Amino acid sequence: MAENTPKPTKVAQIVDEYTIVINKGTKNKISKGDMFLIYRLGDEIIDPDTKENLGNLEIVVGMGKVEHVQDTMATLTSCKTKKVKSKTIKKLPWSMGTEEIIEEPEILPFNEPKIGDLVKRM
Repeated sequence: MAENTPKPTKVAQIVDEYTIVINKGTKNKISKGDMFLIYRLGDEIIDPDTKENLGNLEIVVGMGKVEHVQDTMATLTSCKTKKVKSKTIKKLPWSMGTEEIIEEPEILPFNEPKIGDLVKRM
């Protein structure tokens, strides 16, 4: 790697299934609230017609949002959600007999992150 080529952004530590640490921080213009895609490289894909190498397939591990940032590292939490199929019913205190259906999205964990997985800004 040439000296002026920046090092790739990677997962440096896995805190738990919802939290990872990356190897970049404020020195790399990363701020709280920034969004990142976490992925690893899969197989090379070849165009069936031209036989051209299209590059490697990116296997998505998850999406993360910067919750805490330091000079040389940042903590990301998973921000990928799915709609909840079950519904919570809550009685409203100010109207007798009225019910409100509340659907809160479920936060999904990262999909088996590994130290060294690649990270790119979304």
